[in-house]
Amino acid sequence: MEFTSVDIKKFAVFHTTYTDANIFTRFDWNERVDDTIDCLANKTGLFVYDDDKLIGGFTLAENKISYPFMVPPYRTKKEFWDVVLSYAGHVDGPTEIFLNEIPETDVHILKQLSNVKLRHTKRRMLRPTERYTPVLNDDFCFDILTEKDKPEIIKVIFEAHSDGYTAMVEKPDIDEIKNAVERRYDSFGKTDTLYMSNLVKRKTSQEIAGVCIAGIYPSSKNYSTSNFATIHQVSVIPKYRRNGIAKAMILKSINDASSVSPVITLGVMVGNPAETLYEEIGFAPGPCYSELIYVP
Repeated sequence: MEFTSVDIKKFAVFHTTYTDANIFTRFDWNERVDDTIDCLANKTGLFVYDDDKLIGGFTLAENKISYPFMVPPYRTKKEFWDVVLSYAGHVDGPTEIFLNEIPETDVHILKQLSNVKLRHTKRRMLRPTERYTPVLNDDFCFDILTEKDKPEIIKVIFEAHSDGYTAMVEKPDIDEIKNAVERRYDSFGKTDTLYMSNLVKRKTSQEIAGVCIAGIYPSSKNYSTSNFATIHQVSVIPKYRRNGIAKAMILKSINDASSVSPVITLGVMVGNPAETLYEEIGFAPGPCYSELIYVP
């Protein structure tokens, strides 16, 4: 087998053509290619050849494998993953290698390997935007996101995750949450769509009870007319749950995005009770994708 580094634009075209799972439910060719190019920044795109015949490709960066695809006529997926994992183990040495955003068809094969373990499975969900008038009970009110609220927002997300379903899989890291919040403020600020986000506060104390961070990423082309908005974060601190806050925040983001985005998306960990809420609101479940760990 031969492994060859390739231009990211070329890799993106081959991946978009040959991947057998559109895990992020992107319907536009240019958007899918451009999103792949954007996500592959600082990564190495590799083509796999067998006797000068291209059989597939993947990316490898900082002991992380992602964006696998195979080229017809297909070899078996097990053969493909055997050579990919062997190569990654040789390059990165005796350390854990993370497999990110792996489609469901590949997960089925990988789970059969004794040195590969499943960490968690997610799915993208989406629904059309439309006009809504969300309602909160009299103890709470909506507010906008501001710079001064950022430290409290980070604490709210950390507290919500520490007592939520995701903590069963991975303990929240407050520094990672801080970095994620900073990135979304920056990204959605560049497209002037941070207004799609909202806070819910306790009227008497002005304490933040919940936060919903939403907007449109700048890497999305023609975002002002045709692209999908994304809900990045929905968090309610434990003592204020079961007040309809999460549903109200999501409906407000659906409403606020409706003037510029036909569709809004979000990601959820499979098995999270929030899946039921999202389906009740009208989100359609998309394909599953997983993160796994390979130990050479």
